[in-house]
Amino acid sequence: MRRPPRIAILIALLAATAAWVVFDFRNPSAPGTAKSSATADQKDARAASESKNPAIPARSTLGRFGSDPFSTHSWTPPPKPAAPAAPVAPVAPPLPYRFAGQFYRDSGAELFVAKGEEIFPVKEGDTLDGQYKVEGVTTSEVRFLHLATGTLQIMQFNALREEDVIPKVVTAQPKAPAPASASPPPAEPKLAGKAGPAQLRWEGPASARAGASFDVSLRVTSGEQIRAAPMQVRFDPAVLESVAVRPGRYFVAPSGNFGYRVNSDGSIFIGVSNQNPALASDAEMLVLTFKPKRAAASAEISVASLNLQGAAGRAIAYGALTSFKTTITP
Repeated sequence: MRRPPRIAILIALLAATAAWVVFDFRNPSAPGTAKSSATADQKDARAASESKNPAIPARSTLGRFGSDPFSTHSWTPPPKPAAPAAPVAPVAPPLPYRFAGQFYRDSGAELFVAKGEEIFPVKEGDTLDGQYKVEGVTTSEVRFLHLATGTLQIMQFNALREEDVIPKVVTAQPKAPAPASASPPPAEPKLAGKAGPAQLRWEGPASARAGASFDVSLRVTSGEQIRAAPMQVRFDPAVLESVAVRPGRYFVAPSGNFGYRVNSDGSIFIGVSNQNPALASDAEMLVLTFKPKRAAASAEISVASLNLQGAAGRAIAYGALTSFKTTITP
């Protein structure tokens, strides 16, 4: 008898297995699915139990508190991050300049300011130290613009000329005579101790020898306390050489301030002040030291401009001041 081939037997077994699998999936009520149904019921029951009694979280989920029982833990929510601070607007430093004087020429007024011991002129449009721009100059103030911050800083002062503070004489119209029955008007009270214009004078040698230095001092007498005296002094640079400029004894005090600048054209700009001055009685304001360069019949030193200031910057009138002249001998 002939045996069936092995390949045919294997095909038949595979076909039977496939038929059984199809039959099992198409019949959920078959005995083979009972175990799956039971497993699903167990999962539902476990889920319901866990919803009523939540499971204890695993140790790994407790973080640092679970791993270190002695560590502190706060249940307060962390604070909200602070809002970023608003940017602070830049602030300009205090103005480093101070009023040194206002000098009057034929071409007009020229104003000077001081920084430390340096005195220099300013006009509208100037840029000082690369930090300040002069926005405007008037007879009572200078407006500085701080370039880095855009801040406008104003220096105010009082720089009246002598003719502005001396009372002008005004001729009044004659009044009609009062009736005889009318009582005479009360006399106006006189101001006692009213100070007149200050008096200034030069003091120095009548002659000097070429090559030998000499001193010239400017002296003042005033019934008012002089707190500041910015001035401009002129000399002939072809005849004289400026050696030294120093304040006189009237301004030498713990609260005194002094600065000057000598220019090649023969001008000296001087700023001198004292916060606690006394009354001046032929007091020494300024001392200048010159060295004659050559012989000359007359070497002249003059005050081109002067501004005497009293309390609160009020101008003090002063009388005429003649130039100092000396002869330079060989």
